Amino acid sequence: MRAVSPVRAVRSCRRAVCCVSEQSRSISRTELCDMNDCYSRLKALVPSIPRNKSVSQVEILQHVIDYICDLQIALEAEDALRTLQASDLKRNFSTEEKHFCH
Repeated sequence: MRAVSPVRAVRSCRRAVCCVSEQSRSISRTELCDMNDCYSRLKALVPSIPRNKSVSQVEILQHVIDYICDLQIALEAEDALRTLQASDLKRNFSTEEKHFCH
């Protein structure tokens, strides 16, 4: 699909608009319902989306992106914590090992 420039001649704009109309007609009702179902499912899965308020599809996508970023940060923090704990455990074990040997 092309963006229609307001600077172009009317004749080329009409052709672009007709092209868009043909693409729009080729989208079936089933596909639209499937997309709406997907948005509903995303709305149900993301905890930051208000349940009692109507939210646009763009807002849903913004919440989904934010949620994915939050999950990524949480996973990275957990990974860093595990690395730190493993390092501490290794250091404590080597200190205790020296203590037992002497």
